[in-house]
Parts: sequence; C-alpha cells; structure tokens
Amino acid sequence: MSSVTQQRRSHWLPPELVWLIKEIRPLLRWHLASFLCITAGSLLALLSPLLLKWLIDGIIPQRRIGLLLLAVALIFLGHQGRVALTSLGSYLMLSASQKMGLTLRVRLLEHLDTLSAEYYEDTPVGTVMYPLKEPIEEISYFGSDLLPAILRMLLTTTFTLAAMSALSPVLTLTVLPLIPVFLVTRQHFRRKLATEADAAQDDRLAWSNFLEEHLSSVVSIQLLCQEKRQERRAFRLLVRSLRSQQRLYRTATWFTVWSSLAIVLAMSAVIGYGGKSVLAGTLTIGSLVAFYGFVTQLFDPLSGASELYARAQKTFASIRQVRATLALRPTVANAHGALIFPKEHGSEIEFAAVEFGYSRNKGLLNVPSLRILPGEQIAIAGENGAGKSTLVRLIARLYDPVSGTVRFGGEDLRKIDLKSLRQTVCYVPRDPVLFDGTIASNLLFVRPATSEEELQAAIQLVELSALVASLPHGLRQRIGPDACQLSGGERQRLALARAILQQPRVLILDEATSCLDPSAEIIILEGLRIKLSTSTFIVVTHRGSTLSMFRRVLVLSRGSVIEDGGMGSSRADLADCVPPPPKFRPRDSNAIK
Repeated sequence: MSSVTQQRRSHWLPPELVWLIKEIRPLLRWHLASFLCITAGSLLALLSPLLLKWLIDGIIPQRRIGLLLLAVALIFLGHQGRVALTSLGSYLMLSASQKMGLTLRVRLLEHLDTLSAEYYEDTPVGTVMYPLKEPIEEISYFGSDLLPAILRMLLTTTFTLAAMSALSPVLTLTVLPLIPVFLVTRQHFRRKLATEADAAQDDRLAWSNFLEEHLSSVVSIQLLCQEKRQERRAFRLLVRSLRSQQRLYRTATWFTVWSSLAIVLAMSAVIGYGGKSVLAGTLTIGSLVAFYGFVTQLFDPLSGASELYARAQKTFASIRQVRATLALRPTVANAHGALIFPKEHGSEIEFAAVEFGYSRNKGLLNVPSLRILPGEQIAIAGENGAGKSTLVRLIARLYDPVSGTVRFGGEDLRKIDLKSLRQTVCYVPRDPVLFDGTIASNLLFVRPATSEEELQAAIQLVELSALVASLPHGLRQRIGPDACQLSGGERQRLALARAILQQPRVLILDEATSCLDPSAEIIILEGLRIKLSTSTFIVVTHRGSTLSMFRRVLVLSRGSVIEDGGMGSSRADLADCVPPPPKFRPRDSNAIK
C-alpha cells in the first residue's frame, strides 16, 4: 500500500485502528477465513424471518403439511448453521489474536531488552511489566471477541437493511433515521469515553506499580511495622481505580440509554406504521411479521454497539500504552556500523575530558584525563556519592558521557558493538542479579558449555565448595527467587564465580565483595588476581584492608579524581582519603537459610 493511501486512510480512521490493522496484516488469511464464516452466518440470519413470511402467507392458508415440515427443517438448519459458522469464525479469530498477542509480547520483550540502565533505574518494575500483561490481553480480546462482534454487527445491519428494503421500502425509510441518530450520539460520547478509558488505564497502572513494590517488600514493611499504612494506601489506590472504572461505566450506560431511547421510539413508529399498512391492505401479515423480525434483528446489534464502542475505547487505550512503550528509545545504543571488538586488540581504558550527570544530578562526574593500562589492577575509593560507581559504569557503558570520550583499546566506546563490549568487560555490582533456578544454572547463565571441572574450579576460588558440599542436591540445589535462600556473602560469591567463568578481559567489582568478611575478601580477591592475571582488574571499595592490596588507588571526591596513587605510593596517605571501614560488618553464613 502506498504512503499516500496510508495517509488518506489515517485521516478517517483512528490511529489506534490503523496500528491494529498493520499488526493484523501478517495474519490476514486467518482473519479472511473468519470473515467469510461470519458473513455466511449473517446471511443465514436472514433465513428465519423470510421463512416465517412464507409460513404465514403461503403454507398455513393452504394447509400444506409437507411444506410446513420443510419450513421447520429449514428454520432449524438455518439457526444451527448460523451458530456453527459464527462459532467457527470466532475460533479462527481467536487463534489469529493469540498469535498476534504472542508476537506482540515477544516484540515488546525484545524492545525492553534494548532499553538502557537509565530507563530501568528511573522506572518502577510494575510500570515496565504492565504493557506485557493487561494491555496485550485487551488487544487480544479485541481480535478474539470484540472484532468478530463488530463484524457481525456491521454485516447483520447491512444484510438486514437490504432484506427490509426488499419487503417494504417505505418502512425501511422509517428505520434509516436511526443511523444518523446513533452516529451523532456516538460522536457526542466519543471523546469522554476515550478520556475516561485512559484515566482508568492510568489508575490500574498505579495499582500495579504499588502491588509490585509492596509484594517485593513485605518483610521490610513488617519489620518497620507499617502494614496498616500500606494497606490504607492500597485501599486508596483500589478505590481510585474502582471510581475511574465506574465513571467509564456510567458514561457508557448513558451512551446506551440515549441510543436505546432513539431506537425504541423509532421501532414503535415502525410497528405502528406497519400495523396501519396491514389494516389498509398494502402489507401482508407475513410481511409485517418478517419485517418485525428484521427490525428486532437490526436493533440487537445497534443496542449493543454502545457497549462495543466503550470496550473498543478501552482497547484503544491499551494500544496507546503498547505504542508508547514501543516508542521508547535506548539512551545507550549501538552506533551504525558498530565495531566487533577483536580478542587480540589492546584493552587500554582512557578518559578524555569526560563529564557526566544523571537527570537528577547534573555535573556529577568530571574526569579531564585518566588512563588504565591493559592488565593493570587498581582500586577506586572515596566518600559516598563521590562518583566511584558512575566512573566504572561509564567503562561498562551502562551510560554514555554527556561530553568527552571514554576509549577502550583506542576506540570510542560508542563505536564498539555493545554485545562485543560486554563479552569483554564484566561489571559485577554490590547487589548482583541471580535467577530463580539452581546454583549450576546461575553459573552457566553466561557460558552454557562450561565443563564440570571449570564449575568446580570457580566455586573453589570463591570459597563456595563447603556450602555446595553441604547441600542435599549440590550444584542442582534451587536458590529461590532472587536467590532468597542465600546470604548476602553467598550471593556475592556466586556472582563472582559466574564472572570468572565469563573470562573477561576487564573485570569491574563495584563493591561486589562488601558482604564478605575482610579476611575472606582478601583471599578471594587474591585468587581472582591470580586467575585473571592478564585481565584489567578494577575494584570499587570503602575498606582500607582492600586498598592495601593494590599498588594503584584512585581516590574520588565530588566527581573528580583527587588522588591517583601510582606505583609505590604511600598506603597511609591514600587511606586518609577514604572513610574507615564500618565497625559492624555483615556476617557471612555458610548455609542456605
């Protein structure tokens, strides 16, 4: 279809419907088959009133028993045929809609996977998840139930009006004013229904966000004794959502009342005029009965049109939600013609006139010049908020600098393929993400082909061997959602073992050993330095005992590097620049809770 035709179509069709038609196009065969079945069913719906006319005007006066049985059989077959064809059409539409829903969910998930850290850090999980759930269900409902109902309404209306015109053009002209009355009523309520459908959608989203946050924090809420406060907040959100749905329902009800009032008044006029025509001898009783059947058949879909329209507005609100999500763009993305970083390429890291700030904290980091040589092992220290994590996040390219350049192996990070970069640079945060599965499945997440020997070596290096040996299922032991059955230290050790199996050329530990005892931390870090001796090793830490292991320490304050302790620098001088280690440290249990 040409762009001109698409533009013309978009002028008289709602943009949501244009988008939906585009999504339906790959499944056009299924929808066409469904359309044919529904069309045939709508044609069969004309059979009963016409057979009644034949029965009253021809068969009963002539007392023809054989034709009576034939008429009864045809009425039965027509009704059952209509039900069968309509049901088959609905099934085909349902199958097509499920396929579209599956495709949409996969596409949404793939799109969400491209969005940057900034989006996920600034957006509640419930907001991220919401388009994948109810809006897709609503769009699928439109295809599986609502769209067939709209098709049946349109086809039934068209065929019925044609049959009515054949029976009595005058009576049909009496019905025609219903159409503009209904259209005017529809236009009057259209904007209000759309606005209230969007408001109801927003209120459901707010409830979804709260529920996601609440259920993930129940234990903390209990410890803070704030259950009642949260329950009151939940009640307010639920009430707001219910009220918005009630407003939408009231508007739809008024739409139904006004539409039905016009239809019933016109229907009464048709019946009255038709009765007068029978008394005058210009219309047969059979024709009046048939016409009445057609009028009833016509009004049924028109009476339900208001409900269909209100539900269509809810579907359009869901479409707008999905389209808004698909319109999001990552702030960190692959450049056109991004470079695949070769393994033999150098891995020097260089900052040149780098400035960076989050949307909530402008001008956070300012690094005029910094070089980290291949294979160098350095620590980064400084007070809270100094910019330590931000600095290493720029190396892992979770963010891009506002100005200046971060180079890796002489290449601007923005020119390197993201997948290639992240296979080379491994970033381990303080709170690593672990998955609801076994210890082995979490370790194999990066390299599924890892051998048993490599698994055991990695586990031994991070001192998890004793824990694994004590578990009933060893490496096959499940660790629960977000590794809830592991202690903080065990979680960090498991994440470190996974990082070892990735075999990165640059390993960044952003306080990734903070839950370990100092003695255990030193042993594990020494093991990592030996295991990854040719890799660049960067550790963000607050602990003086950890700093003493490194010959080079970068000290940050207020977003600037205030001290770069090179080879042979005094440990005491550098230790004065960072806070002392906390008096109380997390205990590291060696057993699953």
